[in-house]
Amino acid sequence: MACRLTLIRHGEAEGANEAIFGQSNPPLSKLGRAQLQTRWQMLSAQPVDAIASSTLARCADFALDCAQQLQVPLHLDHGFQEIHLGCIDGKAKAEWSPDDHTHWDSWQSNPRQHPLPNGEGWDDFQQRVLAALDGWFAQGEAEHRVLIAHQGTIKAILLAVFNLPPERHQQFWLATAGAVTLWWDEHYPPMLLELSNTLAAD
Repeated sequence: MACRLTLIRHGEAEGANEAIFGQSNPPLSKLGRAQLQTRWQMLSAQPVDAIASSTLARCADFALDCAQQLQVPLHLDHGFQEIHLGCIDGKAKAEWSPDDHTHWDSWQSNPRQHPLPNGEGWDDFQQRVLAALDGWFAQGEAEHRVLIAHQGTIKAILLAVFNLPPERHQQFWLATAGAVTLWWDEHYPPMLLELSNTLAAD
């Protein structure tokens, strides 16, 4: 069945100015929750009837509230978690070594060719994300699906959808609480309907 698929990046996490989080698990900051609430209100023109989320707190806590509000099941899946960033995952940037900075810059240029030390490989990451997406879709039909996840998770989906290599990942940058909407039809390539990094004014 064709459907609208909206991919929402979580809001600001506590400590986001001091560290980069992969599978580290800080909660949303007060601002981050407000950002997501604004984004959620912007979806009111397209009623949501299926919600999925990463199991990490900065996604799952808000997703649970939304599912309860709409009285629809919440599909939580570890497969939607952010990529593991190895030795720098959650490490304060002030404590990064010169090697940490070099590894991060190399990873940003091509995450497949330059995996982070002790981190998750790009291909394994993308495969688990796509397997989680397939598993969610297989659970039943819906007209508007919303996935609350991470920037890396959303990039992995978009790169697969548009058949792009991982070194192109920076072309799909999302702000906190940014959203991408696709028209998804199993018989045709998905269509990009909207990419929004702007939240509506109060």
